[in-house]
Amino acid sequence: MAFIYKLALLAIAALAAIAAPIETSSRHTTAAAISFLGLGNSTVSTGFHATGSTYSGRGTWFTDKSGSCGVSFDTNDMIVAMNEAQMGSNTKCGKKIRVNYQDKSVTVKVVDTCPSKYCSSGALDLSQAAFKQLAPLDKGEIYVKWEFV
Repeated sequence: MAFIYKLALLAIAALAAIAAPIETSSRHTTAAAISFLGLGNSTVSTGFHATGSTYSGRGTWFTDKSGSCGVSFDTNDMIVAMNEAQMGSNTKCGKKIRVNYQDKSVTVKVVDTCPSKYCSSGALDLSQAAFKQLAPLDKGEIYVKWEFV
């Protein structure tokens, strides 16, 4: 009986910890707690991004006409699909980012999510128009650096 009582208290404490407001300074701790509780497949996103922080990864291009943010677009729009790891639950929809490749840069709007099987953390999938500002389409893949603006 004492075991069940302790287990119930532990469960209540764990639920209280999950329900508590998440502060950006504790986001890694919260993710670790959720993983420990067996909810590791859940996505935890605070919506936090630091203006001025620079990210890097693979840059590719795509031709889709609509995305996870619920807006339609075409290949001539200056847009980007952000990698799933940094996009979270569409928390970056509408944000603008500056993408740099060699001595060129382009500012694009986040309108879609690039699935993790195609885009690892830091990677971006650009519209054809945005990619062409940085490199010819036949290049296919470039290494980019980017930041929120």
